[in-house]
Amino acid sequence: MKLINYKSVFTASIFMAIILLAGCTPKDTTIKADLLATTKEQKDFAGVRFTVDKGVVTLSGECATPMSKDKIEKTAKETFGVKEVKNNIVIAPVVIGTDQQLKQGVDSLLKDYPGMEAITKDSIVYLQGKLSDDQVMKLKDAINTLKPKAVDAKLTSR
Repeated sequence: MKLINYKSVFTASIFMAIILLAGCTPKDTTIKADLLATTKEQKDFAGVRFTVDKGVVTLSGECATPMSKDKIEKTAKETFGVKEVKNNIVIAPVVIGTDQQLKQGVDSLLKDYPGMEAITKDSIVYLQGKLSDDQVMKLKDAINTLKPKAVDAKLTSR
């Protein structure tokens, strides 16, 4: 009868677990979609934009209070797969007007574009980020279905 080398079995098991866990890291698109779903109806996020790159969430825009800013950062940090949060939010009055519905629609479209952000102001959508040329046209066409006054794309090609 052959003796089992438990040390080798244990080492192999640990190695397999590490490989399996490494494959469980969510993609940036998943992180962005999760954040959008979590923040969609929260008023604290009304003036906030974010991008995701390699698990790093960069927050920008405006929120009304320091407490809101902390809450937003905490929500981002607690999202599965987020490695780091860069909080560039400034404290300023946030006006929730007719653009809020347009912003929510645009945010829903951006879930598949983790490196993109959009600012909606006066029914105009301002896009920023990096996309391939075919993705730019696809995104602009999708945003135009929301009927903004205009789409201003400041994009760089990948």
